[in-house]
Amino acid sequence: MINIFIITERRADYSRFKPILELIIEDKDLDYTLVATGAHLVKSMGYTKNEILNDGFKIHYEIKMFTDQEDSGASMVRSFARVADQVTYCLEDSKPDLILSGFDIGANLAVTIAGAHMNIPVAHIQGGEVTGTIDESIRHAMTKFSHFHFASNQDATNRLIKLGELPERIFNVGCPSIDAILNTEDNPDILNRFGLKHNDYFILLQHPVTSEFGDSRNQILITLSAIKISNENAIIILPNNDAGYSKIIDELKGSNIKFIESLKISDYINLLKRSTGLIGNSSSGIHETSTFNIPTVNIGTRQNGRLRPKNVIDVGYDEKEILKAILKCKQIRNNGIEFENPYGDGRSANKIIGIIKTLDLSPNIIQKKITY
Repeated sequence: MINIFIITERRADYSRFKPILELIIEDKDLDYTLVATGAHLVKSMGYTKNEILNDGFKIHYEIKMFTDQEDSGASMVRSFARVADQVTYCLEDSKPDLILSGFDIGANLAVTIAGAHMNIPVAHIQGGEVTGTIDESIRHAMTKFSHFHFASNQDATNRLIKLGELPERIFNVGCPSIDAILNTEDNPDILNRFGLKHNDYFILLQHPVTSEFGDSRNQILITLSAIKISNENAIIILPNNDAGYSKIIDELKGSNIKFIESLKISDYINLLKRSTGLIGNSSSGIHETSTFNIPTVNIGTRQNGRLRPKNVIDVGYDEKEILKAILKCKQIRNNGIEFENPYGDGRSANKIIGIIKTLDLSPNIIQKKITY
């Protein structure tokens, strides 16, 4: 039996791990060890540990990542260091055969580095993508510490090869978040719960950009101003806790626009597919919205360079550009335009599980060497 070790820090990585965990549970040849940390254990961030448990998964370990409400790059590093320290004990205790890490999130970077040092094979999901800000550095660092790679598209696959990774250890499987959204049960009652009407509201989800820490407040004020001038209905989902988040949250909570601290994956998907569009800089706007033919107003630099479906409307931190994009979103929705999603067809988790069962997890693969 292959024991697969997974750590999750926030809703963004859990939504991608969930369809994989569901398949592990069903497979007699596989088992898992799950660690919850970060926002999952913080009440002000939704305490989404309960969502994991309600989904039927066992949490084997918990690591307290955030000890204060400090908002800075330094506090991000200290939080990372806590996980990097504590996760080594979880690995020693559980003795996994494989670490499945993902994306560009701090806790996943910590377990990837730990696994490489502890001679545990690491498979990384969604390496090779261009994401901008500190996230890109984290993502590519994880690539160099990982032994296998589950890429989400051909562009990312090509970049992994350019990073010196062995082509035979790179698998183009798509993004498992597409699996999650397609497997979500439809719930039209979501509109009544939040007092909304179909195709009559936008979702705002704008995260801080760590390399633009000092501009966070001004950036969100521009977005809020554009929404108010447009006179469109909107519902806000509060951002992640990267450096600069507190300034954004202060302005969002004072905007008189309805906000939600955190949403279950199923609730988010049901709200998203009934909306007029997504506004902000979330990767959801790049990876997921085109599956439902929902347009995205992508603001600023956070997703610079990332492969885009044609439903994404890129704008700067500019009120007039955002207003124009909001109008274009309404036209797209009213005309019923359809889009192709380059990040997969909803079978990524099946592909990942199938490949894991064929991997060489012996000590032979631990020592890496660049290919050129």
